[in-house]
Amino acid sequence: MENDLPEQDPAAVNNNESDDEIDVYETPLFLDQSEVEEVQVDDDDMPMSDDEDDGNAAGGRGPTAQESTANMTTDSQPQNDQIVDMSKVKIESHTGQVYAVACSYDTSNQTLSIVSGGGDDRAYLHKVQASSSTTPTTESKLLEYAHKDSVSCVAFNTPYVSQDLTKTPKLVAVGAYDGAIVLYDPDTGNKVKELEGPSDVEWLEFHPKGGSVLLAGSVADGTIWMYHLPTSKCLQVFVGHESGVTAGTFTPDGRWALSASSDGTLRVWAPRTGMNKHVFRFTDNKSSGYSDEPVPGLTSIGVGGGSDGQLIICGSEDGMAHVCHYGTKKVVANLRHFEPPAEGMEQQDDDEEMELPMSVEAVGFASSAVNPNWCATGGVDGTLKIWDLNNDGQCRQVCRVPVPQEEGEAQGGDTAASPSSVGGITRLQWHPTLPLVLTSMSDGSVRLWDARNGSLVQTVTGHSDMINDLSVEFVTPEQNGGTAIVVSGSDDKTVRLYEIDIAAALVASGPCA
Repeated sequence: MENDLPEQDPAAVNNNESDDEIDVYETPLFLDQSEVEEVQVDDDDMPMSDDEDDGNAAGGRGPTAQESTANMTTDSQPQNDQIVDMSKVKIESHTGQVYAVACSYDTSNQTLSIVSGGGDDRAYLHKVQASSSTTPTTESKLLEYAHKDSVSCVAFNTPYVSQDLTKTPKLVAVGAYDGAIVLYDPDTGNKVKELEGPSDVEWLEFHPKGGSVLLAGSVADGTIWMYHLPTSKCLQVFVGHESGVTAGTFTPDGRWALSASSDGTLRVWAPRTGMNKHVFRFTDNKSSGYSDEPVPGLTSIGVGGGSDGQLIICGSEDGMAHVCHYGTKKVVANLRHFEPPAEGMEQQDDDEEMELPMSVEAVGFASSAVNPNWCATGGVDGTLKIWDLNNDGQCRQVCRVPVPQEEGEAQGGDTAASPSSVGGITRLQWHPTLPLVLTSMSDGSVRLWDARNGSLVQTVTGHSDMINDLSVEFVTPEQNGGTAIVVSGSDDKTVRLYEIDIAAALVASGPCA
């Protein structure tokens, strides 16, 4: 399968722009055990109090995220009797909306571990065991810690753990809006330790070199906390954002921490010193056609782009996505995902303002095996766009759900479904070896797209409400695409597991254009 690889790399071009270049090797690889030093945190030193920000930042993973996207999903929810349940497993442990899911597949015993958290203030560990029967066996365990608020984020460190488990044991982390971060053994579900975290923990990310360091961001006070897990110590509290931190991660080489905020900035932090090395500010609203609006917040983040892996992409509430190079501190491209309506179309009438589906909720780079200079953006408008950064950020493909011919004729020949009929995109995930993208939708479906021609390869259904989170494990992806194990958590209070045979899906969808 050809991937249409372009010739140039924008990261290489921008590496020559060294006006205020960061030396990414000025810091040792990360930290030594002997150099661990605990940070004493004084609540009085925090830049914001709970009263100053109620945590309602768009693009987050907790209840506030659902409120921010509720207006785009009202008309797109299918009736229960119309939904074909294509899931292989349905888990109904939760009594409230499921906000966060993560999964980890053990090839040695063909067991899938799933951790889920939701608005019922509970987290569960689920074990799905493949069997010779058509239905796998599933066991669910309520995790021990009694949270006092919604569980908003979960994460496994298993992708980063070495074979020597004495150095870094396998862990699963659970974060909640009550400020608690709890670590569990992913094999047994037994609690390992509790960490004192910031208020309203919005996201968790493990360090890619060993998984022994954990990063946690707050949607309430705008801080990011970094922990050394073997010693349970807080190494740094990164302070500087003026509003909630909606997304964050480490760079792929582990040298820097990154955070995106509803204050409209992307910040680069030095883990060893806690210093803010650079701030990317995206304040030019004129480019998006809304110059009178306040600074739009950032909603999502993706890393690992470019041939050197130093490109970052952020989605924004104003329909833009911004690509930056953290080594050169340059903005590589500003991508307009949402096209503003023509002048005079902003309002339905003189008294009622139209809610425009602008926000870019999901972003990501293709892998180096596909093309690291391709990236994808998914928005509440229900559109997935594929961009080529080597061609000045050109939009390669616009992926939309096709409508039946009779409906298209009724819409004046338009062959794409409207956002109100398909819902918006909440998460996206590239295939590791093929130019394919999976998206979760607010209408409760999961869709597989071909990034080469923009075609819809397959749709799987089962949920009766919005999907809030998506986690995907690819089994033997090098063998004709392998199998995608898709886990989703929804407002319908269920966790569902789907299996997509990639090769079969491509054959069924027809030849690539």
